[in-house]
Amino acid sequence: MRPPFAVAVAALCLAAASATNAQTKINIGIVVNPSFVHARAANWFKECIDKQVPGKLDVVVHHSAVLGSETQVLQQIQLGTTQMSVSTTGPVEAFVPEIKALEMPFLFPSYEAADKVLDGPVGQDLRRRFEKAGFVALAFLDNGFRNVTNSRREVKDPSDLKGLKIRTMEAPTHLAIWRALGANPTPMAWPIFTQLQQGVIDGQENPIAVIHAAKLTEAGQKYLSLTRHVYSALVFVANKRFVDNLPAVERKAVGECAQTAALEGRRYIRDNERQQLAELKAAGMQVNENPDLAAFRKATQPVIDSLSGDTKKLVEQIRAQVQ
Repeated sequence: MRPPFAVAVAALCLAAASATNAQTKINIGIVVNPSFVHARAANWFKECIDKQVPGKLDVVVHHSAVLGSETQVLQQIQLGTTQMSVSTTGPVEAFVPEIKALEMPFLFPSYEAADKVLDGPVGQDLRRRFEKAGFVALAFLDNGFRNVTNSRREVKDPSDLKGLKIRTMEAPTHLAIWRALGANPTPMAWPIFTQLQQGVIDGQENPIAVIHAAKLTEAGQKYLSLTRHVYSALVFVANKRFVDNLPAVERKAVGECAQTAALEGRRYIRDNERQQLAELKAAGMQVNENPDLAAFRKATQPVIDSLSGDTKKLVEQIRAQVQ
């Protein structure tokens, strides 16, 4: 029989070993299902972390809004009860007001222009602004460019939107854009399949990848207009204190893996967009590939004209960079 002192020492050693080997959990809250790029990017992040720092970080991806809406998940990240998300930037506006610079209509002419901005000084400036809200913006990726769908009629120009209940993100900028276009904007958290199916709303606006992944043709969305009115940025966002308190090796891995997953997410969106559009057409969606974009730009210009302060300066910087 081992003496009590030896047993106590052994127990302490086991406890120390367990503490040393304990994994730090990273809960990632995602509002969409695994077929969306948000969730794909979160899983690519997890795969990268498992390779770079095996056994150190336990990344758990909670998809399909099991932790709540994007706004709720962002609140949880602020509080530290959830550590990370891959979020659209629309709801971030409530926490980082200047992010709405990215949400301005017809600001980015191409993916390449958006990459140049987000990977440059403007992107760095925006990332620093997250810190005031207790966040760290680890990397930017995107969903694509937003387009409008509905169940009622073809949309050729803004006049065709009159009276249509269009679901928007819960973000003031998006509400302003759709009011300017003459629609009846209805802010609503994702998912919205049932609301579309039941006719609570007539339509919605999202990138091709989202319309395809959400199978909105099955929810009665018959008409798609390729307005490309807003570049839909996504961001790997985390609790700043959590990231700052990680050991240096793990902290470095989190930053690098977020960047790796973000770049993979960008490639995924761009490589698959054409095929996804073809599949939407095959499923019966009527696609207007040439709506009157000049009319859409004119109608939404007052949204940009209403800007002031730092957001206005950021938009001016973006315009100067992408021209």
